[in-house]
Amino acid sequence: MTRNEPEIGAEIGTGTGSGSSAADALEDDTPLVRPKGYVADEPIIRRIGDRELFLGNEHAADPTRHDRAFEFVVSVSSESQPLTTHHRPLTDGPGTEWSAFETAVDTARQCYRRNGATLIHCAAGISRSSTLVATTIAAEEGVSFREALEHVHDARPLAFPNPALHELAVVYLAATADTDRPIRRSNRD
Repeated sequence: MTRNEPEIGAEIGTGTGSGSSAADALEDDTPLVRPKGYVADEPIIRRIGDRELFLGNEHAADPTRHDRAFEFVVSVSSESQPLTTHHRPLTDGPGTEWSAFETAVDTARQCYRRNGATLIHCAAGISRSSTLVATTIAAEEGVSFREALEHVHDARPLAFPNPALHELAVVYLAATADTDRPIRRSNRD
């Protein structure tokens, strides 16, 4: 890959970070752009810190594409994949209904609490899945959405929640702040 080629699977981001792809490893702030709707041909699977929580693209939920096993697979893309155990489709942008977002986060949190390897994926592993993973971490570990998103960026620097989904995440966390106490913390705490 040359420096001028966009990273496969990147929507918007910079070249900084510690991901495993060549573009993730760029050492400057070269902007990386993925054509809208483009999905990498290979599975993208990123573990979030030391948690049994993974972010991925649609190919991460296809057992013929890799050898990683997951106890739970939450799919937030429009189509269910072979490993999907919970299908909670979300729109990547304006138009996601509050009830759909709330159900998706509640499902992700339940899977996370069960202590099995949990994959949350969307089509490209950039917006919907990163929003859901960060919201789950924030709610379950009692941290801010910003801090939770930093954990996601550590694993997938090109994760970039759509602003409409980011807004729903903030509303979800505010709505559950008084009634839903975090029950789990990362092993790093």
